[in-house]
Amino acid sequence: MSGPIPAHIEPHKLIDRSIVLEGTVPASKMPRLSALLDAPAEDVQVKLSFSRDEQGVHAMHGHYQVDVALICQRCLEQVMIPLDSECDVGFVSSDEAAKNLPRHYEPVILDDEKLDLHALIEDELLLALPAVPMHPTGTCQHPPGYQPDIPEPEEEAEKPNPFSVLAKLKRDT
Repeated sequence: MSGPIPAHIEPHKLIDRSIVLEGTVPASKMPRLSALLDAPAEDVQVKLSFSRDEQGVHAMHGHYQVDVALICQRCLEQVMIPLDSECDVGFVSSDEAAKNLPRHYEPVILDDEKLDLHALIEDELLLALPAVPMHPTGTCQHPPGYQPDIPEPEEEAEKPNPFSVLAKLKRDT
């Protein structure tokens, strides 16, 4: 299925039919992510595959892509960062079942309510944000008149070799 990704789903129904959802989620539906951005983001491209793996685990594989505007921590100007995140989610009914999931799955505990899919996607994008956003080295925009500090070359002082005593002992024998 393609088109807008629904906000709430019933994962077990999608898993039983091995549904693949492909579409977009408006970034405006993700207030926690939007609060961290310097400018509004475009729609998030999403692909979700629901299935049951070889061990019988109800799972979802998600792939999310969006370009976001953040503040470069080197020059304090806007930098566009491409977010490209993937996750594997295992749906379980309790904490005990979550402990028994294979390690590569992120556990999501389901109750009788529908799953808030937009919140799950927003969580994954928040985890994909860089801790310190920066332009690539050497491409930061500096204010007019900025001159970087050029370190003066250090004179190499003759450092005594700690093994010179051993060389002297070797010659003496």
